[in-house]
Amino acid sequence: MVKTKRIGLDARPLSTRVSGVGRLIAETLKAFPHKEEYDFFLFSHLPIHDDHKAVLTLPNVTWVSGGGFLKWKGGLYYNLYIPFYLLKNRIDLFWGSQQVLPPFLPRALRAVLTYCDLVLYLYPETMRWIAKVQQRLFQSYSVRRSSFILSISKQTSDDMCRKFGYPVDQTGVSYPGVNPVEMTKLLETEPSNRVKDLGTDYLLSVSTIEPRKNYPFLLNAYREYRKLDPHHYRPWVIVGKIGWESHEFIEELLQERALYKDIYILDSVSDSELQHLYKRAGLFAFASKYEGFGIPMVEAIFHGLPCIVSDIPTFHEIGKEGVTYLPYQTKEDAKLWAETIKKFFEHPAPQAVSIEEFTWENAAKITEEVFRKVLEEGE
Repeated sequence: MVKTKRIGLDARPLSTRVSGVGRLIAETLKAFPHKEEYDFFLFSHLPIHDDHKAVLTLPNVTWVSGGGFLKWKGGLYYNLYIPFYLLKNRIDLFWGSQQVLPPFLPRALRAVLTYCDLVLYLYPETMRWIAKVQQRLFQSYSVRRSSFILSISKQTSDDMCRKFGYPVDQTGVSYPGVNPVEMTKLLETEPSNRVKDLGTDYLLSVSTIEPRKNYPFLLNAYREYRKLDPHHYRPWVIVGKIGWESHEFIEELLQERALYKDIYILDSVSDSELQHLYKRAGLFAFASKYEGFGIPMVEAIFHGLPCIVSDIPTFHEIGKEGVTYLPYQTKEDAKLWAETIKKFFEHPAPQAVSIEEFTWENAAKITEEVFRKVLEEGE
């Protein structure tokens, strides 16, 4: 009988609606190879969200209960209850999925960290204050304590190594990805009425409306595009919840929507609706100032959607030579975006980009190889 490896996992992102890290965890677990060799113990202070319930059907997954009054706060649960649990129960490896590890981990316990971005150091003003405090307290410790660090892009890995002086030979890259079979299957369902009502060939952006995503710049670019082609311009569809962008900008965006009735903001879209929105769009715009990766861009590429994106290193990793990269800061930059958007709609052309390396199967395979390596080194 094969002795399974017991992996502890920070599963708090599975307690909320689908997000970047939550999707990474869930899809990696579902695609994980050699399931018979690994048992995963998922730690969270809250119950698993309905969006992720499929994870609990996996035969090698256990949702850890307990925590008592410490479950009142996620930070207390993670930093106090989990180390206490690990002192009493055998775990072979701990996976820090949110680039932090609990303090007081047993000395002999191996740990792998998933590193997503350096927003804390590059764009701290775009973070919620509580997240900023928690990251500040435990980020440096977590990097030092890790046996291996898997980043979600080469740029993120390089930046992390420079920031902390972490050895490059103890790092790797596991790109997040898409599930082509599942995405294609979702298109078999009939699009909802609100998706149908949008028509086709619109400008599409997909992400939470928060400072790092650079929506004030995109709004200015869209205004310039509207002026360039006032009688034939396309509507702008934004898929994503209103996050922690400034109240002034949100009010400005909503007023613009009410005045011109050409901007649509869709929150809480289903997986099926999202795929139909990509499929029916004419052009994808993504103007982020900084990203650890960029799953919406990969999804757009999968659907054959031409992309105009900000000229940042991570997007070059994804799009190679197949998408359009533009500067993303000044008024002149916004005019350039507007002109480029107009040209794309006047003369649409497919952009050939491969997403072969951006699949969850590939991400799970790399993650399993790292777990195996770290566990063998610890024997």
